[in-house]
Amino acid sequence: MRTQLLVTSVGEDRPGIVARLTEVFVAHGANLEESRMAILGGEFAAIMLISVAADNEQTLSDALAKLHSEGITCSHKRTAQLKADRFEGYTNHRIVLKGADHEGIVFRVSTYLKDNSINIQAVDTQVVAAPETGSPLFQMTAILLVPPSCRLSALKKDLDRIADEESVDIELHETAAPAAV
Repeated sequence: MRTQLLVTSVGEDRPGIVARLTEVFVAHGANLEESRMAILGGEFAAIMLISVAADNEQTLSDALAKLHSEGITCSHKRTAQLKADRFEGYTNHRIVLKGADHEGIVFRVSTYLKDNSINIQAVDTQVVAAPETGSPLFQMTAILLVPPSCRLSALKKDLDRIADEESVDIELHETAAPAAV
C-alpha cells in the first residue's frame, strides 16, 4: 500500500536542492507526483506531493529530517486525493489582477472569494517594476472553482467593485479545466 505525503522544503538558494531532495525520495522508493518550486527572496521553496510505500514512510521521514544539517528544512504530512465529486457542478475560472503594489490586495480578494464559497486552486503573485516608471506593480493570477450557486454576473460586478476600491485591474476568465497558474 502506498501513502501520499505532502512535503514542503525550504533552503537558501543554491544549485542542487532539487537533486538532493529527489535523491532522498528515490533512495526510499518514493515517487514525485506533483510539485511547485520557486525562489522566493533568497530562499528556494518547494511543495511536493509524493507517494511512498507505507513501510518506507518512517525511514523517509527520518532522512528528510536529516537534511536540516545540509541547510534544507523539510516538513511533511499525509494526504489523500480529493473525492472526485467534491466540486461537482463548479466552473473553472482564472483571475488576473494587476495594479500598484500596496498592502491588503490578496487579503481583500481572498476574503471575498471565501465569503462566496469560491475555492482557490492555485495562486501566483509577484511584484515587478512598471515598464516606464519602475514603480512596484503587483500581479496575481489565481485559478478558481466557482460553485453553481454563484451568479457569474454578480461575481464579475463584485470583482469590478473591489478593483475600483483597491485601484487595480481584475479580469475574470472562464477556463475549460483547472490548469497551472
